[in-house]
Amino acid sequence: MIVALILCWLLATVTPAAAEGAWILWARACSVKTQVCGGEWQRRETYEAERWCRAAWATAVNKAFTPEGRKVAAAKGTVDEYQCLPENTPPSGGKGSK
Repeated sequence: MIVALILCWLLATVTPAAAEGAWILWARACSVKTQVCGGEWQRRETYEAERWCRAAWATAVNKAFTPEGRKVAAAKGTVDEYQCLPENTPPSGGKGSK
């Protein structure tokens, strides 16, 4: 009985993510000084579901606001802009590279 419940739970939680398709986290550099984002989009990671991509996006943005992240941005003169998109959708505002 317990095994059947666990299997039902696994099917319910795994199937929607698999049906949704892969999502890509894209990033590009933006100038701290001019606030212009002109860099090429770079493919960062591939995720099984949109929610995982958005979670990684939020983590990356939050990391940029830490004291360490601010130091790195000041030293590089850039910050990253992020997009989560379905696997076959190119990012807007510039060509993506694989």
